Amino acid sequence: MTFKTKDLVRVTSGPFSERLGEVFSVLSSASTEYPYGVKLVVGGIVRHLYFHENELESHVRAKVLKDSVNHPSHYAEGWSNGAEVIDLTENLPFNPGNAVKYLCRAGKKDPAKHLEDLEKALWYVQREINRIKKAENK
Repeated sequence: MTFKTKDLVRVTSGPFSERLGEVFSVLSSASTEYPYGVKLVVGGIVRHLYFHENELESHVRAKVLKDSVNHPSHYAEGWSNGAEVIDLTENLPFNPGNAVKYLCRAGKKDPAKHLEDLEKALWYVQREINRIKKAENK
């Protein structure tokens, strides 16, 4: 399969297997064995890596948004590089990670609970502040 710029792809092999990314560059296959530049978010860091066509598969954005267990739309939508909220939060301590989760999904999971999501994020931030202050006073 041939990919073009802006295609959403899944890496199928190697250390980045199962990661979703967006094609940002397509080089002439005559000039390199790895013509597809793919932007991935790994550990909260954006990486620009090149892959062979056999290491990628097409991943239709609609498929990602419909998978409510592995890729809930309120965590997957709006990230142009294919990243998901978990790519950020799994690299943070519990309280800051939950705060980021609620900020990112605010109003998306349930528009009627937009304010509630923001208040939950604030609750986790305040809890982390209190935890740090308590640790400093010991």
